[in-house]
Amino acid sequence: MTEPAASSTIHVAAVVLRNREGEVLCVRKHSTPRFQLPGGKFEPGETPAQAAVREVCEEVGVDLDPASLRALGTFTAPAANEPGHSVRAAVFAHTGPEAAHARAAAEIAEIAWIHPAAPGAAQLAPLLAGAVFPALLPRELGTVAVYAGASPGTNPANLELAEAFGTVLARRGITLVYGGSRVGVMGRVARAAVGAGGASIGVLTRHLAGFELKFEGLTRLELVDTLAQRKARMSELSDAVVALPGGSGTLDELFEEWTTQQLGLHRRPIGLLGARFWAPFVEMVEHMVAEGFIRQADRDALVLADEPEALLDALAAWTPPAPRYTTTSL
Repeated sequence: MTEPAASSTIHVAAVVLRNREGEVLCVRKHSTPRFQLPGGKFEPGETPAQAAVREVCEEVGVDLDPASLRALGTFTAPAANEPGHSVRAAVFAHTGPEAAHARAAAEIAEIAWIHPAAPGAAQLAPLLAGAVFPALLPRELGTVAVYAGASPGTNPANLELAEAFGTVLARRGITLVYGGSRVGVMGRVARAAVGAGGASIGVLTRHLAGFELKFEGLTRLELVDTLAQRKARMSELSDAVVALPGGSGTLDELFEEWTTQQLGLHRRPIGLLGARFWAPFVEMVEHMVAEGFIRQADRDALVLADEPEALLDALAAWTPPAPRYTTTSL
């Protein structure tokens, strides 16, 4: 199927507004039986966020604070009502209070709260059904890459956190992907996962294996030549990334995953386990946001939690930010 010509692409902005049950506010215009997100075409000189705020106010009577919008991404699909055209939507997620007072206005015939996982009998526009709703569904976490220190550190609480995380991964049937070593915080994660009957994949350099650091009880151990290959392979194997307390190697791995996420080179969630340990790092990141070097959306994309269960739940519910180089930037 050939792509529509550039002139046949309709550019719009739209907003995902959700209630406490996770349902999404959808609208149906008088001219169509299909539901779509509130939003519409740009007016001259408008940014995507400005167009989204204006359209939501006009269509459902909700005044949005632009600061409450997080760029969710740019989605393309066949236009619902214009054959031969496609629609390209800059979609934002609303992070403010629930829009409980929304009502049909202007050209809107009907509003409905529809859950992405169970749309029922509602007819959905192609953009909503084939692109946006799938992006909002909880992701399956079959494997989680864990970056953590090769040293045990000086605080026993970090080892306890690692043990709890490895145990929860095994209990949930999630395969641990990690650096393959038997020592430090990383070794404690693996020992707990293996001890609880979980699957585990270690990726270790031959150089480090020569120092007898490899964990012998893993489901699978892969040996590579370089640290760069090690990081690339762990990333390739993972559905999500979690950083536990660690040192420079952990930071190196974390920053590479986070930077490539910002560029849109992958769409995996990144979590930080242990709020106390990561507090100075988060403070530095927020300083970089204030200084204009990191987007607020990229700061918000990092998931921080103290409890393994809460972290995994948040990673499963995570939606990626729009890549840095995109027309949806605020």
